[in-house]
Amino acid sequence: MSDRELFRGHALTAIDGKGRVAIPAALRSVIEKNSDGRMVIIAKHQSDPCLSGYDRGWSRLLHERLEREEDRERNAGRDFDYHNAYRRAFGLVEEVPYDTSGRFILPAFFRAKAQLTDLAFFYGTGSTFEIWSPTVLIDTPGIDEETKEVAAFLMAERGVR
Repeated sequence: MSDRELFRGHALTAIDGKGRVAIPAALRSVIEKNSDGRMVIIAKHQSDPCLSGYDRGWSRLLHERLEREEDRERNAGRDFDYHNAYRRAFGLVEEVPYDTSGRFILPAFFRAKAQLTDLAFFYGTGSTFEIWSPTVLIDTPGIDEETKEVAAFLMAERGVR
């Protein structure tokens, strides 16, 4: 895993009326270094009202991680809800192609779940990146204040709110 590139940085991008959005160049570069082809995997974030994005390589590592966790829990005599863990990790996702400029169509279900309408705030988190509605991010309790300040600043630069 040490040879994997990490998702870093942030950007605010527009979402058009058809739900198309562009993955920022720095994040797109990481996807392409960590994986084969121009595909991004989109999932609902496990706990926050945003989406998670990652490459196929991370998906394979996630599968291995879940298998290790399942083995560890069973060896310790504890129950592990592996059915739902695997469903969430591999069934509640969409693999979406993007073009050479990083544009892809946000899947409608995930766009609705994250309340993404006209702007998307991309935020690198290491192994994955998050896609937020900037207004939802700013209004969500428990999110780091500096992260909220970055989103508000980028919105102000665009003349929004």
